[in-house]
Amino acid sequence: MARLTTLSEDYVIVEEGKARIKVPNPLKYLRPDRVYEPAWAPVFYNPAQTLNRDSSVLVLSALLNTQKFEKPVRVADPFSGTGVRAVRYAIEVPDVDEVYANDLDPKAFKLIQENVYMNKVQDRVRVFRSDANAILYMLKSLGYSFVFVDVDPYGSPAPYVDASVWALRNNGVLAVTATDVAPLSGSKYLAGSRRYDVKLLPNDTGVEVGLRVLLGYIARRGATHDRAITPLLSFYSGHYYRVFVKVSRGATKASEILSNRVRYLLTCSKCGFRTFTSKMIEETCSFCGSPLKLIGPLWGGELSNDSFLKILKNMLSEFSYLQTHNKLTKLIELLEDEVTDLPAYNLITLAKFLKTNMPPVKEVVECLRKAGFKASRTHLAPQYIRTDANQEVLLKCVSR
Repeated sequence: MARLTTLSEDYVIVEEGKARIKVPNPLKYLRPDRVYEPAWAPVFYNPAQTLNRDSSVLVLSALLNTQKFEKPVRVADPFSGTGVRAVRYAIEVPDVDEVYANDLDPKAFKLIQENVYMNKVQDRVRVFRSDANAILYMLKSLGYSFVFVDVDPYGSPAPYVDASVWALRNNGVLAVTATDVAPLSGSKYLAGSRRYDVKLLPNDTGVEVGLRVLLGYIARRGATHDRAITPLLSFYSGHYYRVFVKVSRGATKASEILSNRVRYLLTCSKCGFRTFTSKMIEETCSFCGSPLKLIGPLWGGELSNDSFLKILKNMLSEFSYLQTHNKLTKLIELLEDEVTDLPAYNLITLAKFLKTNMPPVKEVVECLRKAGFKASRTHLAPQYIRTDANQEVLLKCVSR
């Protein structure tokens, strides 16, 4: 956690980014293992999400540095909690004119107001107490649209995607956090299938599948409003997914996304074979003859935008004060090297099929590249790689 100052038995001040935020005293909400449980506090504040919030400040700054929007530039934070995001956007991103902070909980509403005044940003941060969807639809109906909508609920973001997409300006950015990793990944596949309107099954690259299911869901919901998405930055960090997608208006663009980027994933749980497909069919594996699993629809394109990653990397020097600056730098560098338009393979599955030990990831990637194929590590898990090699070449590199 950032530097902490005790106010009372119930509240403390934390310093995050350039903001000072009053939050419930974490020492009062410790589990038996002495780990802070933010869900037990009267107002939600999770110090483990600092990387999430730091990346958001960086992405919003990059967006406004590279694209001009008509004034006033507005940001929506419909799940404000303590107000930390809203306050930080107002303080750390000077091109933002107005931030709309909202939380349905009366204790959160009061605490947001206190933090807004403590940081002297009451002229730029408007505070509301409403349901997240209701406030977004209401503001949109009154003519207030946003260049950046930050959806960071406790649990699934699925119920809030439609309102958020609708509230955005053309080429604005939707930022989404999902902490329901088990349903998205296929670990709790019945819940994930129901919640995200997909066919999910247990699989060996669940972290990857979850990220693609989330993006695919946003793309499909956006398309119903004639909106097309372009992922700018997508990552997984321990217990949550975080995605930033540009949302552009246009029925033709939306149709193209559905046709070219929203796919299905065919996987073989025995030999590890996988491929993206546009058809909802189940077949037998062409390599080993085992039944294939079908998962989807999900996102079958790039998870991050190479040009935008370069912009973020070039701007990092301006944000050296960020608490997670080193982690953020490493993450962006990993994503730059990752070939994210290709599916991920689990080397444990491949080694098990070959009845051998899992080889070093570096050696497998180098072998595939020497054979003339694309290959990279992933930031998702140490045993995952990405490649466009066929199954025969891939298994040869694993068995060396």
